[in-house]
Amino acid sequence: MADEIPPPIPRDLHCEYEERAFRHCTRCGETLEDDQGGFQISKAYKKGECVMEYALCDHCRVSMMEEFSQESKKRLSDYQHEHVDLHRGLYHCSVCGVPRNEEGVDDFVITGICEGASLLHSIMVCGQCGDGIQELISVKTRDTWRRFVDENFPGPPSEGEYPEIEEVTAPQSLPVFSAQGGA
Repeated sequence: MADEIPPPIPRDLHCEYEERAFRHCTRCGETLEDDQGGFQISKAYKKGECVMEYALCDHCRVSMMEEFSQESKKRLSDYQHEHVDLHRGLYHCSVCGVPRNEEGVDDFVITGICEGASLLHSIMVCGQCGDGIQELISVKTRDTWRRFVDENFPGPPSEGEYPEIEEVTAPQSLPVFSAQGGA
């Protein structure tokens, strides 16, 4: 079995935004296909729609994991050892076994460990099990994750970063926007 050729990265793990395989690390921008350490692809779905996706080269994945608290790493490792079946792939939750296409399973995360154009390993975690896993994570680790998201996924500015908005009035003189955030 050690000589088996790994399968290609499936379309489920392709970039939704670019409609093709991920080409660059989300964090550092390096080319993934040539990275000798491999890379990780993760995609989060809410109500069946991909709401977040990223690819991390091995260097960035390891670097980010080093920022996690020892407490979180220990809890996650213990949890994986006791509750996770790493052989269920992308279509069944690695914790509870629920099929991804079962009615009511609208929230889930899929992750693949890849090298070159090949998929070496993959898992899926349903939303309910993912919520339980989140409870294992320390504040320090949550802050590391928030920083990763803030630095790599531009979106609306966070509170305090909005430009000053002057009060604008609607026809009946009701404030629509105000600098105090009232509506």
